[in-house]
Amino acid sequence: MQLRVIPVTMFQSNCVAVWDEATGEGVLFDTGGEPTRILDFVKSAGIQVKAIFLTHGHVDHVAGTNRVKEALSAPVYLHPLDKELTEHTSRQCLMFGIPIEDAPLVDHDLAEGDRFTFGSLDFSALHLPGHSPGCTAFLFACDKPVLISGDVLFEGSIGRTDLPGGDMEKMRESLGRLKKLPDDIVVVPGHGSKTSIGREKLRNPYLSDRFSMW
Repeated sequence: MQLRVIPVTMFQSNCVAVWDEATGEGVLFDTGGEPTRILDFVKSAGIQVKAIFLTHGHVDHVAGTNRVKEALSAPVYLHPLDKELTEHTSRQCLMFGIPIEDAPLVDHDLAEGDRFTFGSLDFSALHLPGHSPGCTAFLFACDKPVLISGDVLFEGSIGRTDLPGGDMEKMRESLGRLKKLPDDIVVVPGHGSKTSIGREKLRNPYLSDRFSMW
């Protein structure tokens, strides 16, 4: 399994490409902007993109999706609880002074436990609300397991819960689920650097037992 993180736009949102080097089949996560740059990388790496997955509906993770989708003829997946957020994509663009984009055209709904296979890639969806109602992470089953966490878990921090759709109590529940995962899982967050579940259990205050009691 090959993985490449492509930080995009002024938000430095992590668009993530994952692919099977043997077959070239792969997927993209969070095509949040700079579609030309994303497409150039896909072409240079020889990836046959089979699908685009959105971890949640905030503008910094979805704004470039339609142009990438059209260029690659790839279906888009999003949890239905975040469709209300995406309906306001153009308004969010205006709010932040970035080029106006329409709401992403979603082909398939995501649900807890959905499993996907593309070439040797094998991963499942984890519904982890808190940052938004439909926040979804993706856990890859491989020799070195990987979690695409979106904006649920960052290195040393977590996603905000004071934005529309945020819910701190649900975030606590989602973080509680993540704490039960094996320490060796590599975490690729929606912003910032890679980390691991074990590292975050040791250093992230939001994964401490004290936080769960607040």
